[in-house]
Amino acid sequence: MMLRVVKEMVSKVIVINRNRILLLKRAEKYITGKAPWTWDLPGGHREAGESMRETGRREVLEETGLEVGDFSFVGKESNKGKLTYFYKVKPSDGRIKLSSEHVEYRWVDKGELTSYREGLGEMYYRMILRAL
Repeated sequence: MMLRVVKEMVSKVIVINRNRILLLKRAEKYITGKAPWTWDLPGGHREAGESMRETGRREVLEETGLEVGDFSFVGKESNKGKLTYFYKVKPSDGRIKLSSEHVEYRWVDKGELTSYREGLGEMYYRMILRAL
């Protein structure tokens, strides 16, 4: 009998507007030993029947209130039992309305990104640079 290992599948979205990246500050209760980073990208776990792009679109709307346009694939990476797909998008016009998962947001220029490197973690940081 073969065991099939199913990884958690996650979609993360790099929202870029006027060469600035949208970063979300995670609420304290979501900062854990398994996920110690303070800054995040919109995104989350795939629900049954969703494509990874659909997951990203839903999660951006749920976490920021923003509608987004066409997704461009940036890359995927496996880490800590999760397979994470990264996409970049441009937001439509609209005001950001954060969900309870985040307490703050910032639009960050590429030149400021290094000061968020530790708070984002290496994988997210590398994928953001790749998207730019």
